[in-house]
Amino acid sequence: MKKALVLLSLVIAISSCDILGNTSIKDPIKISSPEPTEFITKVSLTEPQREYVDAGNAFAFKFLQKVYANKQSNVIVSPLSLQYALAMVVNGASGQTASEITSALGFGDDVAALNKYCNLMLNQLPAVDENVKLKLTDAVIVNKDYLLKDSFRKTVEENYYAPVEYMDATNIQTVLDKINEWASRNTNGLIDPFLSNNDINKSIAATILNALYFKAEWQQIQGNPMFREENTKKSQPFYYDGGGAGVADYMNVSHHLNYGKFENNSILEIPYAGGNFVMYVLLPDEKGSNGLKKLLDELTIDKLETALSSMTKESKIHLSLPKFEIEEKDYLSVILQDMGISRSFQMNAEFDNMFANKDQHFFISEVIQKSKIIVNEGGTEVASVTGVTVRGANPAQLTKVIDFVADHPFVYCIAEKTSGAILFEGVFTGK
Repeated sequence: MKKALVLLSLVIAISSCDILGNTSIKDPIKISSPEPTEFITKVSLTEPQREYVDAGNAFAFKFLQKVYANKQSNVIVSPLSLQYALAMVVNGASGQTASEITSALGFGDDVAALNKYCNLMLNQLPAVDENVKLKLTDAVIVNKDYLLKDSFRKTVEENYYAPVEYMDATNIQTVLDKINEWASRNTNGLIDPFLSNNDINKSIAATILNALYFKAEWQQIQGNPMFREENTKKSQPFYYDGGGAGVADYMNVSHHLNYGKFENNSILEIPYAGGNFVMYVLLPDEKGSNGLKKLLDELTIDKLETALSSMTKESKIHLSLPKFEIEEKDYLSVILQDMGISRSFQMNAEFDNMFANKDQHFFISEVIQKSKIIVNEGGTEVASVTGVTVRGANPAQLTKVIDFVADHPFVYCIAEKTSGAILFEGVFTGK
């Protein structure tokens, strides 16, 4: 199965040291992406578009490996949201700047085809399961002293449904409040606030925003909740990678669930209501050693495909899964440069297809992502917002019973099955 993670919300803030140009100020961005008018049974992709999913999933696991290596603690990120923000940015880039971004993401140079794929997923992912609330929203906020090129504006409006609003950046608090209100509104208040006072300043030229929000209940079992609160066992041991232990509250259920093995790991599929969206839990067989590190170091999409193809419902699973809540804010510029996106962070970056201002150069100074996930008996609620700050520079059935006890660190991801797209991914360390 192929996956395209969701990095939940992503912002690419483009700022400049110089104030040039002029344009009109538009009304506040209150427009969200259109709600589904009818629901579908599966995401319909062409073979070339499925290659985008494969590439996006490969990027997702590389990204997860980098983030965890940098943090060595709980992780929640949305590769899909990051991909959407960067896809919009690519439309404003050229030359090496554009090719490095598309290469790191695993996408080809056909940006028009990429835009068409993103538009398809933006329309179909929220419509594939009426039991799940999924919101994928884009927007662009621009300093009124700058002017977007018509071609860039048309692309983001038509393909990403991103309304464009011009603002007076000399009142940076107003801009900050606008971005944070947008992030909160499009993540059901889960990401609030997104940016702090130190994250942007009046040199901002534009902010490209993507927000991803997901909320779903677990699939019921014979009309009853999958996880009942009375079956939750509190303050049970959780064994850390490398030794030591803490405590966690475990949700428990016995049911036939898709289960498989790959190398020295187990994989379990936990369905959400409707069945198209699922959580995969990847659990190392080793407990209290370095099983998580080995799993992450060796995890690839090919290995995950092998694991998924081995899954069956032949065994009844006694599942113990920790309740958890993770909120984190990551600064990703170093990680993205390590993944091959370097020109974008240099003063000679080529963002000449984004702005109409003459003799002005722009470069990314920081990429920020804030995400939050809540997993409990009721289901899962998760969201992410990411920001890329760009500054300007002058040239110058029962056969056996299997215990799946997630009482040591594991990898998890939330995916849509008909497309194979990974929306969210992360690591639970118990710490």
